[in-house]
Amino acid sequence: MSDKKKDDSERKLTAYERWELPHLESNQEKKAFSPGILVQKEETVTMEEVDQDSLVYEPLTASQLEEIRSAAYEEGFIQGEAEGHAKGYEDGRAQGEINGFESGFEKGAEKGKEEGHSEAIDLAKTQLEALENVLANVVQEIVHPLEESRAGVEVLLYKTMVRMVENICLSQMKEEGHRVLKDQLARIFDEMGEFEGRIRLKLHPDTVDVLESLDVDDRLVLQVEPDASLIEGGFVLDCKSFHVDGRVEQRLESVCNELHNLSDSEQ
Repeated sequence: MSDKKKDDSERKLTAYERWELPHLESNQEKKAFSPGILVQKEETVTMEEVDQDSLVYEPLTASQLEEIRSAAYEEGFIQGEAEGHAKGYEDGRAQGEINGFESGFEKGAEKGKEEGHSEAIDLAKTQLEALENVLANVVQEIVHPLEESRAGVEVLLYKTMVRMVENICLSQMKEEGHRVLKDQLARIFDEMGEFEGRIRLKLHPDTVDVLESLDVDDRLVLQVEPDASLIEGGFVLDCKSFHVDGRVEQRLESVCNELHNLSDSEQ
């Protein structure tokens, strides 16, 4: 019975003799061809056979090498020029934006300064014209003195003086408000010494930075309250021990009262 199975196995292998078994040592799959295909492949290979010994390779001449080098150079130059143009355009655009912003900022600042200066001159001219009109009226009253108009002239003179003092004071505070405020606060803080307690200080928002130059945070407790209603250079200091009214309006009012008292005493 075993001999019969052995014979069957041998007959099965004999039936597949035409097929090539796969090569177990290679990872590449071998293709199976029928006898007809194998014959066709052998004919194709036979037709394409070339005698390698019969081939002759001629070296390139100097002119041919120069042509190849020139063509490669031109191709590289064109490509490099295009890439360089794109890169240069981007870098130039970025640098141009920076330079343009700086140039525009400088020109804008200069123009704004000129316009502000021109507006200040126009405002000064307007105020001067108003003052000249008032003084002209005063001159007319002096040239034609009338007893009944004396009181009116005095009132007019008083108002003119008050207006002149206000204009001069406000103009001066706009220019030197920071310095005046710093000097006054420094003198007050020196007199306070090592004061213990919270100090409320009202300042115009544009003059709050004056406190940085005084350097009193290590010995005084300040509660700064910005107040836009105050004129630059003015302040209000308040604590439990004392109160200081350093408003510009208050000082103008004191000057006006002195002028008024002076005019009353002359009468």
